[in-house]
Amino acid sequence: MMKMDLGGVAETLLITLYIRAKDAKNAHPVLNDRKAAELIEKIDYDFSKFDSAWASYYGILARAKIMDREAAKFIEKYPDCVVVSVGCGLDTRFDRIDNGRIRWYNLDLPEVIEKRRFLLPDSPRSISIGKSALDASWPQDIEWQGKKLLIISEGVLMYMEESEVKAFLSILSDSFDDFEAQFDLMYKGLVKKAACHDVVKKTSAEFHWGVSNGSEITQLNPAFKQLACINFTDEMRHLLPSLLKLLTPFFYLTNNRLGIYTCQKPAPSPA
Repeated sequence: MMKMDLGGVAETLLITLYIRAKDAKNAHPVLNDRKAAELIEKIDYDFSKFDSAWASYYGILARAKIMDREAAKFIEKYPDCVVVSVGCGLDTRFDRIDNGRIRWYNLDLPEVIEKRRFLLPDSPRSISIGKSALDASWPQDIEWQGKKLLIISEGVLMYMEESEVKAFLSILSDSFDDFEAQFDLMYKGLVKKAACHDVVKKTSAEFHWGVSNGSEITQLNPAFKQLACINFTDEMRHLLPSLLKLLTPFFYLTNNRLGIYTCQKPAPSPA
């Protein structure tokens, strides 16, 4: 058993892992993430403190399902692409949507990647990088030249200050010529309100940045062009029990959303 002595934002990776594992044990699973169910059996941690969080249970599953779907669309269009999962934690999306051809990079803090490599060893097409998303050197570790590139970030940007989000976007736009980005974005009304969140309040993490419609990304870095903003309630409303569906309008306001962007450097002007 591996003891999980993570704190702050890093501890939140255990929330999403546990909910995916809990779903896998359901008679009618949403994701059926068997890998997640296997992992929690190898981890020494009191997951029971997350059991009462019904809103996050459905919300996290809806988010994962939509993000799986949108990433899979990109992979279907570009089957030999490269994917970078920023702030991966113990995510198992590679196992859920791998087509047997993509190359996948998992980026997270060194202490997280150390645990990830023990529980989810690297493979020739799934490689872990132990660096902060704000370390401008990590793009040098990505072999992407000549391939289509997808950057995914789930449960990360809301824990950054706006200046850090801007710095992260600059690292991306300065390092890669042409890519698509799919960012999990939090509603701005929840900034500094982690104490009100049903599961994050059980960690020491805090929310620092949020959005209204995702255009905030393009305001911070005009190199990004917004393609879509998908509210996770679009999927969550199908998962909620009948009585809880009455809360759907509230969730449309406060739920996270998926911002999808392209970023392409202009071709150099002819001499």
